[in-house]
Amino acid sequence: MIVCRIICLLFCPSLALAQAPPTPTEPSPPNAAPPAVHSDSAPSARKPIFVGRGVSVRVSAGYAYTSLDMPSSGRMNLSGPDATVTTDLSPRFGASVDLSYVRASNVLDTGRHADVLSYLAGPVFYPFRTSKLTMYVHGLGGGARVTGVVPVGGGEFERGYANKVSWAVGGGVEYQVSASVSFRGGGDYQHTSFFNSELAVRGQNDIRIMGSVVYTLWQHPERRR
Repeated sequence: MIVCRIICLLFCPSLALAQAPPTPTEPSPPNAAPPAVHSDSAPSARKPIFVGRGVSVRVSAGYAYTSLDMPSSGRMNLSGPDATVTTDLSPRFGASVDLSYVRASNVLDTGRHADVLSYLAGPVFYPFRTSKLTMYVHGLGGGARVTGVVPVGGGEFERGYANKVSWAVGGGVEYQVSASVSFRGGGDYQHTSFFNSELAVRGQNDIRIMGSVVYTLWQHPERRR
């Protein structure tokens, strides 16, 4: 027993030293804050307004008033529907097809009517355009069938029609109320033909005024706002 105690006394300090916890190391410094990120880039500039190019197709329907210069009976007022189809090839240029039918009843108290059926087509130019307002001028050519009565003397009248070449020049303005709808108003000088009192076909100088609603059927994606 004495020998065992001596052995324990000799070796216990070594064991205690061996089992002692290690000395604490210096605490690690707290994590440094991440460096601040400074954006030196300039603010994004506004995108420029793009004037779109590409084909757009528009149709219009409205009403037309025509002052018809009949060679045989003077001025006559006619009115009726008017329709157009316009294809815009660029912001400044397009092509249009115009169809109108105007009519007057009881011409010269004969109980007969007079009418003009016009079918015209031609180029359209847009000299002035803003986001809402557009000005246009056009030159149209085609034909017109004019029907009416011709006084031949002695209180007698002949009824007939002349389907001849016709042309028109004029212009107007459009006001856009939405992406697809706009209002149009315009006027034309139109040349047509009809019989005079000698039953010879003569040219006549007509004035027509139109008002219509325009609807965009299709518009190139680059021209959509």
